[in-house]
This record gives sequence, structure tokens and C-alpha cells, in this order.
Amino acid sequence: MRPHLLALALFVAQLARAGGDGHPLGARLAGMGYAGSALADLWALRLNPAGLAALDTAQVGAVYQRHFFADELAQQGLAVAIPLGNGTLGIAADRFGYSLYNETRTSLAYAMRFGDGLRAAVQMDHVGMRLGENYGSAGTLVAELGVQARLTNALWIGAHLYNPNRSMLGGPYDERVPTLLRAGLAYTFSSKLVMTADVEKDIDRKERFRFGIEYNPNKALYLRTGLATGPMQGTFGAGFRLKHLDIDLAVALRSQLGPTPVIGLNYRFG
Repeated sequence: MRPHLLALALFVAQLARAGGDGHPLGARLAGMGYAGSALADLWALRLNPAGLAALDTAQVGAVYQRHFFADELAQQGLAVAIPLGNGTLGIAADRFGYSLYNETRTSLAYAMRFGDGLRAAVQMDHVGMRLGENYGSAGTLVAELGVQARLTNALWIGAHLYNPNRSMLGGPYDERVPTLLRAGLAYTFSSKLVMTADVEKDIDRKERFRFGIEYNPNKALYLRTGLATGPMQGTFGAGFRLKHLDIDLAVALRSQLGPTPVIGLNYRFG
């Protein structure tokens, strides 16, 4: 039974990642094609932790997404950001899967500002996988590095390296955690329009490209769309700002596998 269970678990994990990413990225970034390595956002904890350094108030957020409307492919995430001195402390935890197979990740990050045009961050994660029915579990520590820089008043660039230490999972998995390099830009055309573009390279796979747009017609409403390759998918989203509370909705679409809905809540203190 064990080989069949492991094969099912790996298939489920790969199917979920085909929808965008193996971990929640926040509904705002999901609506923008998962392109945001140069953006400032609470969920920079999952895309480029350097973006935390731009936050000037404490924030807490939660996100839920369900790949292709399947309960077994649901993901939940929590994130907290606390400004400290010239930087921001970030904490996050998320879970994917169900009783027979699940993945977890907990993270601790610190991002610093160096003047008005440079941000840098370091992050440590504990990544865990577990097979149900006492078939075993494994976990390992993974490092992350991130940087963002302003080239002009309107243009920011960002770069993020995930798992430079090439960590491996032991136990029943005996596989290496992916090593990813992301780079991208965010261009602010006006106070109402931002465009983003990212490229991501897993050292064992082909590169992926992501593009996003966010339009802010008024103080309370945000409209978003995006496109991502590897595999190809379109994303759409909307955000609503109610004083200190942000409500974000998004959906990622693949023609053969169906939609992945995402909902996120962010609360800004102060």
C-alpha cells in the first residue's frame, strides 16, 4: 500500500503547484499572476521577504485557496508583520493537503531598509511533509534571501533566492527541496496603475514568466489581472479597502483543470 500512497501524495502535490505555487501567496498577488517580487506587501513573506521592509504599520493576514475546488488540495496561510527599528519582523505559517498527505511551512524573516531606495531580507523556514496512517514524515530548514532596489521614482526591481543551502527532505521522501531564483520589476505609471513582471527559475526546470496589473480607480477598490506560464494560466482579482481591513478575492484559471479561488483578509494596525 505504501508505494501507492506515496505516488498519490506526489501527484496531488504536483497538481496543486500547477495552479500557481506550492504555498499561499496572498490573494492580492494571486490576482496579479503571482508576479510581485518587487512589491511591498505582507505576503512578501512568500515571494520576496525584502518587501516587508516598506511596511510602516503592523499587519496580520489570513489566506485560503482551494485548487480546482478540491477539498484535498486546499491551502491555508497566516502571516504577521511587525515594524522594528529600520526594518520589519515577519512570521508566517501555512498548510497544504489533507489527512493522507500534507505539507507545512513556518517562517521567520527580518527585512531592513537602507535609505529610501534599498531593502534586504533574510528568512528561515521549516518545511515539513507528512504521510497519513503512520507512513512517516520529514522536515528540514530552508534559507531565503531577498533584495529590492529603486532605480527611478516609478521603477523598483527585486530578486529572491529560495533554498540556496540545497536542503533535502529525509524520511520516506528522500528528495531535495527546490532551489528557486526569482527576479522582477514593478512600474508605477500613476497613483492608480501598477504593472509587474517576474521571471522564476527552478534550477531543475524551465523558467516561468509572470505578469500582473493592479488598477485602483478609487480609495476603496482595486482591480487586478495577470498571466503566468509553466503551465499557462490567467488570473483575476479584486480588492476592497475598508478603513484598516483589506478584503481580497482572486481566481486562477486553467482551461483543462478548472479554477482555483483565493480569498484573503489583511488587517493594518495603527
